[in-house]
Amino acid sequence: MKEKLSMTESEEGYKTDSSKEVISAESDHLKLKTGDPVSGIALSGGGIRSASFGLGVMQALVANDQLHKMDYMSTVSGGGYLGAALTWALKQGEGAFGTHSDNFPLGKKKEEGNKNNIENNGLLNFIRQHSSYLMPTGKLDMVSFAAVVLRSMIISLFFYLSVLTIAMTFCVWCLYGIAHESLNGLNHTLIQRFNLESHNFNKGLLISMAALIFVGVIILAFSYSLRTFSKTTSTKRYLKFITGQQVLGIMLKVSFACVIFGSLPYVADALDEYVTPTAGGSSLFGATVGVWQYVKARKNKKGNTRISNTMIYAGAFALIYGIFLFAYVITTKVFLNEGLGFKHLWLFFILIGITASVGYFVNLNLIGPNYIWRIRLMETFMPSKEAVRDNSWKPAVDADIALMKDMCMGQIRRPYHIINTNVILTNSQKVNYRGRGGDNFIISPLFCGSDATGWQTTFSFQKNTGRGITLAGAISASAAALNPNAGVSGGGVTRNKTISILLSLLNLRLGFWINNPQKDNPKARSNFFVPGLTSEILKYGLNETSDDLLLSDGGHFENLAFYELIRRKLNLIVVSDGACDGSFNFDDLANAIEKVRVDFGARINFMDKYMSDEILPGTGGETYFQKKYQISKKGFAIADIDYHDGKKGVLVYIKLAVIDRLSTDVYSYKGINPTFPHQSTSDQFFDEKQFEAYRELGYSVCKQAILSEEGKKIFKLKTDEMLGVA
Repeated sequence: MKEKLSMTESEEGYKTDSSKEVISAESDHLKLKTGDPVSGIALSGGGIRSASFGLGVMQALVANDQLHKMDYMSTVSGGGYLGAALTWALKQGEGAFGTHSDNFPLGKKKEEGNKNNIENNGLLNFIRQHSSYLMPTGKLDMVSFAAVVLRSMIISLFFYLSVLTIAMTFCVWCLYGIAHESLNGLNHTLIQRFNLESHNFNKGLLISMAALIFVGVIILAFSYSLRTFSKTTSTKRYLKFITGQQVLGIMLKVSFACVIFGSLPYVADALDEYVTPTAGGSSLFGATVGVWQYVKARKNKKGNTRISNTMIYAGAFALIYGIFLFAYVITTKVFLNEGLGFKHLWLFFILIGITASVGYFVNLNLIGPNYIWRIRLMETFMPSKEAVRDNSWKPAVDADIALMKDMCMGQIRRPYHIINTNVILTNSQKVNYRGRGGDNFIISPLFCGSDATGWQTTFSFQKNTGRGITLAGAISASAAALNPNAGVSGGGVTRNKTISILLSLLNLRLGFWINNPQKDNPKARSNFFVPGLTSEILKYGLNETSDDLLLSDGGHFENLAFYELIRRKLNLIVVSDGACDGSFNFDDLANAIEKVRVDFGARINFMDKYMSDEILPGTGGETYFQKKYQISKKGFAIADIDYHDGKKGVLVYIKLAVIDRLSTDVYSYKGINPTFPHQSTSDQFFDEKQFEAYRELGYSVCKQAILSEEGKKIFKLKTDEMLGVA
């Protein structure tokens, strides 16, 4: 194993399984000297709320001359919106922008004589005025957004219905045709003896197979029970028991499949001319439930669990069975005659050709909601210079082709941007990845990868799909909050297999498919066949050895973004927690603390005078004002970090909390909007007042942390006065 990675090797597509090599390359890039303190800022998930709050935190650090000292910036989900805005501005500014109060692109120090401060803070004003980013113009509204999602659903359902129709037509023709010919004599005898109709006998073939398999299960059950009387070694009995359990499971699955397929002819005959409307209604009901579940997950609503689960399973069954019934109707009414011979063979081959074309040539990353998600984020947080100048929406053409490998280079390399995503590994053979649902997958200027997959240089990562991975693509993947087989901190309803299949059939996903960094010759792009059909429907994928990997929201692994900073053993970590936590359970903090302890042996212990309990609403005092607004004593907490090798660090945790001495407009906003500052993450349509309330709150809470007794020591504060920013 090489000790140091040169930039020449990075340009040749270097791969490594060692995180130490990745960190060493970053250290060389940032020119970090051994023994010097290393610091970083972590920006949490939480959509536009987190970005607005994090902006205030970042401005407070700039005002105290601290941000330029930050070597790393680690972002996840909504925090990535802000991170992308800063990284893009520093890259686009070509040295004109920096991280000091006089050149910070997201809130410079106001100059005398510049009354409106527009020239100084153009990017800040643009983001502030366009924070309702999903509806940038009149023509690009929610209706047009929904139309794109509907288009994606239609294409997806067409593909899966067509694949099933083709497979069913071929199977029915083979199965019943072969059975009729090879068992002709037996068929005739059984039909004569039991007075059966030939058509009904063929129709009930699969049901009969299911019955025979179930009889086999019963025979095996009795056989095993009787054999328990015999003497045998404990190990032999144990191994046979495992084998028997596997065989019984396979037999029951095959039997169940035979019942489902075998019921189709009977249901079709019973419904007669109503079969097509019934199949359509069933599929429509299932699709509606899928969209309902998708919207519900987006709003993070729990509701009645029993009713919800019943609806979900009913919807999944309705959609899947409706598709099966549609396929059977097309098979028997269009492609096969009553004698099970082909008719309209030319139409069958046309369907095969169209299905093959759609399945192979349609790029899943460009047909699903992820692409429109990427575009809207890019246009708002990585705008063109003309858009900023005119403070109006314009296509972000330059940002569309801005590669991640080109970020944090040249004169300004700090803060080095690490974008955190979750690589979905629900079918991993390793229990830790499977249990968590994935692993933390980073996208950074030098390397992309994870412990599970290894790392590859960003220079060559995704090169076979185009020029490489872009900053906009990385941010959209990191913010893919709703995705099959993934959920917050590795849990949630969208981890459910039934819901995942339902959402996959409808192509309701924000995730981004990538090539496995381990693979030397990955295929060009992800399509409906692979990995759409293989990984998400048939479940032969979604593990660390798959050619195609699916990235989802980094919050599906760790939502505070300091996991990778702990890996790098930073001396100081400032965490901006803008996630929704109205109950103040500190779920994301607890999840992050548990993961870094298990994975890195790092322990995080809050200081006695700076515990997180003082962040709770109502701890700020007993005055009428403090009770009315449920004032918290502090909006921050400070912890010691004990790394496994004895190294020490400090974590400054800054959270959404209403504290004393906020600006009047923030209290006013709180009075009108009682759920502030923990309004639902589904609200991604901020106006100026809402954006400013969160930004000002972030500034004030971070200021409180910096000016605290311990904060003055940590940040080496020389004065109690902070510089002003926009």
